[in-house]
Amino acid sequence: MSTTVRAALRIEAHAASGAIASMLLLAHYTQRPKLSYVVTLALVVAASFESSAFVGGVTFAIAVLAVVPLLLGAIERKRRITAILGLTLAGALALGLAAPFIRDQLAFIAARGSDGAIGIHPFEVLGTMFPQTLRRVLDLPAYWLILLPLEFPASFIAGAIALVAMMSTRTSIPERTAASMLGVLAAAGLAISWLLVSRLGDNNDLGLRAVLPAAMILIAFAAVGTLAAPQRGLRRAIAVFALGGFVLSLPDTATMIYSNWRGTDAADGAVFAQTPELWSAVRRHAPVGARVANNPLFLQDLTPWPANLSWALLADRSSCFAGRELAIPFAPLPPERRDAINDQFIRLFAGEARSGDVGELAMKYDCDVVVVVPQDGAWANDPFAAGADYRLADSRNDRWRIYVKAR
Repeated sequence: MSTTVRAALRIEAHAASGAIASMLLLAHYTQRPKLSYVVTLALVVAASFESSAFVGGVTFAIAVLAVVPLLLGAIERKRRITAILGLTLAGALALGLAAPFIRDQLAFIAARGSDGAIGIHPFEVLGTMFPQTLRRVLDLPAYWLILLPLEFPASFIAGAIALVAMMSTRTSIPERTAASMLGVLAAAGLAISWLLVSRLGDNNDLGLRAVLPAAMILIAFAAVGTLAAPQRGLRRAIAVFALGGFVLSLPDTATMIYSNWRGTDAADGAVFAQTPELWSAVRRHAPVGARVANNPLFLQDLTPWPANLSWALLADRSSCFAGRELAIPFAPLPPERRDAINDQFIRLFAGEARSGDVGELAMKYDCDVVVVVPQDGAWANDPFAAGADYRLADSRNDRWRIYVKAR
């Protein structure tokens, strides 16, 4: 797993933790409305939203709307007005802190020319053994009855039983309120993944991320229910589902661990091992602020998804266009324009350049340095060698050609 992917997962986990902490702060606030809770709540909500707009923003906002009746019911009547004013202040502070981020996100969505960032589309669970029309209907219950028990075998059923038990037990009001609010957050996350999709990229990032708070909550309640459920029989049932799911998950877990340990053979692995020397040579001709162009598909078989991996890890220089997949989250371009640029770069480095492609690379995209390697079709049919836009700055016959923009 790359450093970038690990960092992304940590950020999403921070957002999910922030959403859970915000719910707990709300539960405490209903019992003891204090200014310190208001300020802390605003800071945590803003931090969670800025960590992930889908988790700390969309998921938490929907959960808060659903939890309003619980909030109002848990606050004593004589303190309700004061508490509501405090919550309003917390919301205003959170919006104020996150306003620059919200503005950037809205501008980013508008620049993409998308029909909408979020749409309605039930999660597709079943395969082609069912007819299309029937499959779309059966997908609705299959999400809850098949997908979630398989994806979270040790925590979904056990955690749901424990959560319902904690919400209905005769414990203190703060504990019951906290459990209910966490239950609403978990239900909101699962329902969002069930019915909503994000349209900003190829993946349904909203569905993949909204489930994180629910997963954390169910794991925690499965553990708590095993030890502290009100009835012994209930504790046993929760333990059976938790341990049974854990045992059933062991074969796939072992397979995953073995696969990660063994690694995946890739034809370009030997080439990748030599790229530190290539990028060291590039840095000699590319100042710190230079924009470097190389094949967006270079060494693409090293990962399950297309990625300009050697540039991302080793170049230490900006890219003119690092590939369609990186352009989706980082470049505010409409899909048609993004795909056109991607096609242009791919055909250029495939040795199929059209008239004007090299000139646009130099002038329109401001690519200061171009790297061509033997794995590129452009190595045999080099469009940069004959033009006036670039000059050859460095060459190793069997490894690379480095061009710099002609001044």
